[in-house]
Amino acid sequence: MRRFIGLVTAIALMMLTNAAQAATPEVVMDEQGVNERVPSVSDGYLVWNANSVAKPRREHSYVMADGGGPVRISPPGTTSHGAAIDGTTIVYEEATAEDSDLWFYDAQTQVRSATPDGVNTPQIEHRPSLSGNWVLFTRENWNRVPFRRSRTKVVLFNLMDSTTIVLERLRTKSSYLISDQVKGDWATYESCEFRRGRFFDCQVWRYQISTDELVQMPNPGVQQYAGALSDDGTVYLVRTRNRNQWRCGSHSKLVRMPVGGGQTVIATLPDGLDALATFGFDEMDGSTTVYFDRLTCKNGRSGIYRIVDADSAGP
Repeated sequence: MRRFIGLVTAIALMMLTNAAQAATPEVVMDEQGVNERVPSVSDGYLVWNANSVAKPRREHSYVMADGGGPVRISPPGTTSHGAAIDGTTIVYEEATAEDSDLWFYDAQTQVRSATPDGVNTPQIEHRPSLSGNWVLFTRENWNRVPFRRSRTKVVLFNLMDSTTIVLERLRTKSSYLISDQVKGDWATYESCEFRRGRFFDCQVWRYQISTDELVQMPNPGVQQYAGALSDDGTVYLVRTRNRNQWRCGSHSKLVRMPVGGGQTVIATLPDGLDALATFGFDEMDGSTTVYFDRLTCKNGRSGIYRIVDADSAGP
């Protein structure tokens, strides 16, 4: 995936001089007047969501092959707020005024296809992630009050045998719950409490499929969210320093947490910048690249950035 450098005019190469040092994020795409979000990658492909500053409600999913240009995934008359790729198969949200379901899209043939029975329901399915036979997504009802959700679930669905595993159910109607990434034997999601317009007690959770073990990632009493994964179960998440509530761009850091324990800050964002979605990709040389959407808090602008050698970066 490092071959994507050079595909966009806004790319800036800021390579690490020492893998043992904290990383400097690299620009992948950050087009003026466009918000790029929710990145996902496979070997030779980049997937993301975008809308324009002028028309923020017209959000769509896109795929770009190495050496090619952006191709819109979501068909006319729909919008899409999330997509993810594994190999050449993309799972994406296709939303209309009446419903939101998950569909497949082949990055090579550009053919759309339905997901198996059991994935989509009369409820809303969104924020998907794909790894092998597993699809991770969020299922919920909206009651038309922002961030007030009912019956929200984070779901793992097996495409081979239609096994459904509910990783978490909404604990209270004022809570926030969203799926992050599935990768191999692992899955992550995040949760927050939401009351009076504030997010607090934000946590990242890691689930191991083979053992049915769910753990909350160690938290020093701050806000943690946007959990990505590598194949060995290492979690990469975003942390802000506020203890009482989440504040956008409050000394945001990207942190590495391996299965065996320990925490390492791999990058620090300048105040006023944040990241709301991350994605871990294991390179052919065994290293891990973490992609994220970098958010400018004062105006809501976002672009896609990455940290190479995230598995070895540190202070």
